[in-house]
Amino acid sequence: MSRGKAVKLKDIALEAGVSIVTVSNALKGKKGVSPAMRENICMIAQRMGYQMRQVKAPVEKECYMVGVLVAEHYVREFPSFYMDIYKWVAQDVTRKGSLTVFEVVNAERERVLSDVFSGVRVDGMIAIGQFSGEFLNMLRERSSAPIVCVDYYDVEPGVDYIVTDSYGGMQQMTESLILQGFRRFCFVGTPQATRNIMDRYMGYCKALEKYGLYEEQRNILFDREASGTDYRLDVELPDRLPEVFVCNCDKTAKLLAEKLSHAGIRVPEDVSITGFDHYYSQLASGLSLTTYENDERGIAQISVNTLFKRIKGKEPEGIRVLEGKIIEGDTVLRKEDRYKCQRQS
Repeated sequence: MSRGKAVKLKDIALEAGVSIVTVSNALKGKKGVSPAMRENICMIAQRMGYQMRQVKAPVEKECYMVGVLVAEHYVREFPSFYMDIYKWVAQDVTRKGSLTVFEVVNAERERVLSDVFSGVRVDGMIAIGQFSGEFLNMLRERSSAPIVCVDYYDVEPGVDYIVTDSYGGMQQMTESLILQGFRRFCFVGTPQATRNIMDRYMGYCKALEKYGLYEEQRNILFDREASGTDYRLDVELPDRLPEVFVCNCDKTAKLLAEKLSHAGIRVPEDVSITGFDHYYSQLASGLSLTTYENDERGIAQISVNTLFKRIKGKEPEGIRVLEGKIIEGDTVLRKEDRYKCQRQS
């Protein structure tokens, strides 16, 4: 064999008196070749100057332990929006060959800043919902594991935030109602309770301001304690009904619809209602709620992908906002139907 000519598998096969497939299997370490035959073929290949290709060993997936936290007051009632997000998070983590350890943190444990996950070492953490700044700082101080916050944001360095589009979504919802001819509004929610509700109220105000409806910004029905720790919702009906109640979440919209029904007030004939989150597809009356849908599956997937990047050493990306979409239901009276009701009254 000339020095300048590249040695091929068929050359080795001719020299060894076997097939090309046998030579290939022997050099790649595959089954179907006896040890003696494999050794002979490798010796012939080496003598002839065959350049053995380096076969990359399969890279084993690393198994990470992902700690997931959620505040107790978000999961007291079922169904729970945040528990659904956790379900998707757990599925994505499992799909990646890793494990989750889940903990519900009550107000007392958050205050005393006790250890979480019962001493289990975690490679990364996902905090679902709003926690106190002191609690999140404790997590960062006691562990070098990266943290991804879901549906909550701040400006802390070194933390990723994956949030729903509370501000933009509520602005979009309110503007759509204005364009349908509504002019008398009432926001239902306690803006001081959580940042999400505050963002939704500010988006609501932005839409009203855009169309010169400044007075409507002050029409608010509170649905919970301003501290945000008491998640038991309650709504008092106003003396004068608006044309539409814009609720900060579907749970509040559901509660309000029940109170209106008990008071003999029809939805949407007498007053319209909108929600946010697309969490209750139907009200007790059988009506489908007009609401804004957040992509739970997308939120969970991006949160897990972001955390795995951080575990592998990538820099934090800051705040990432996921847009949703308006879901048209039966709880907003259409413009043509509203005019009919006005003429009849």
